[in-house]
Amino acid sequence: MIPQYLKRPKYAVFLGVFLVLVAAILLTPRKHDTWKPAADCVKPSLTTLGDQIAKGTKVYWAATGPEGRYAVTVGAAELAVDANQKISVTKTDSDVPPIAGLTDLVGCLKSGSVDAVLPVGEHTLRLFRIESQTATEVARKDFKVTG
Repeated sequence: MIPQYLKRPKYAVFLGVFLVLVAAILLTPRKHDTWKPAADCVKPSLTTLGDQIAKGTKVYWAATGPEGRYAVTVGAAELAVDANQKISVTKTDSDVPPIAGLTDLVGCLKSGSVDAVLPVGEHTLRLFRIESQTATEVARKDFKVTG
C-alpha cells in the first residue's frame, strides 16, 4: 500500500534521488580499511596508516601475528610485566612520555589508534608479545609527526 501523496511524480523523484544517495554512501569504500594488511598468523608485523602523520591526528595502527596478548607502545623501548599482567615501561627511546596499552590479537589481526597528541618528530611504534611475565618486542614501525 503506497499512500496517494507518494504516487505523485515529484515525490517519486525525490524518493528515488534519496535512495540513490543513501546507496552511494553505504557502498563507498572506506579509506581507513584499505591500508590494513591481511591477517598473518605466523609473522608478527606492525603498520600505520602512513609514514607521515599530521600533528594532532590519531595514529592508526594494525598488527598481525599469532593470537595472544600484546602491548602496543610509542616511546617505550622495554617493558616489564608483573604477575597480574600489568605492564610498566622500564626503558624509553625518546624524551616524550611513553604510551603503552595492552591488546589481545584475535583472528591474527588487530587494529586501533594511539589517542594522544604526539609532538613533531620521529617516533617508533612497537609491538610486544606478552607471555607470562615477559614482554618481547616482535615488531616495530617508525613514523614521523609533521607540523
